[in-house]
Amino acid sequence: MRFFFRGMENQIIFIPIMKASIRQLRYFLIPYTLLFVISLTLKIIFTREEIYFFINGLHFPAGDVIFRYATEMGGATTAVSLVLILLFVRYRYSLLLASSYLLTSLINFPLKYIVGAPRPKLYFTDSPKTIYWVPDVEVLSNHFSFPSGHTVCAFTTAVVLTFISPRRWYGCIYFLLAVMVAYSRMYLSQHFFEDVTAGSFEAVVVVTCWITWFNNRAFFRHPAWEGALSRKNDDE
Repeated sequence: MRFFFRGMENQIIFIPIMKASIRQLRYFLIPYTLLFVISLTLKIIFTREEIYFFINGLHFPAGDVIFRYATEMGGATTAVSLVLILLFVRYRYSLLLASSYLLTSLINFPLKYIVGAPRPKLYFTDSPKTIYWVPDVEVLSNHFSFPSGHTVCAFTTAVVLTFISPRRWYGCIYFLLAVMVAYSRMYLSQHFFEDVTAGSFEAVVVVTCWITWFNNRAFFRHPAWEGALSRKNDDE
């Protein structure tokens, strides 16, 4: 019984802490919630094929260039680079971002294997419809489409950067950049609409909960984590 009541006490304490985190992330979470509701509505109204071919019909020359590079904002190179850059800002920020990537990856990769959803190129192998493929882009063809890993990475980044930014309204900018990555995955025919929608939801929920837990652990609030590589010489 003692363990039961202790667990209940921890849950009661966690709720106001979670509310505080949500308030800090509000400039990201408000537009995201609106977009998520719209996405669910579209998914109910239209089929996978209808959404895919609508987006596939929106290609334009500049977009073929822009989204080819925009999608890399959700790639591993960008993720590692940001973790290293934050070492020069604050160790705790770098640790928070790195651990957030690790946590969402540990959830996302098993989901890909469990669901085994085909990517658009594989799904439409025998489709009689003409599909536009962006030139000079390697379009993946496997059963690891759901959820979108690039989208998970992009939204993980956006949530963490919103939380640590000195100005909360930066969350709106990070939100738009994450959405750009998600859209690029569909634009490049690497994922379906539901893949990026699920990926974004996974990242936002998991990282928000992780930030709440992380930010209120005494170990992670130790003064040593407040240091940075850029201030190392000053401290010495």
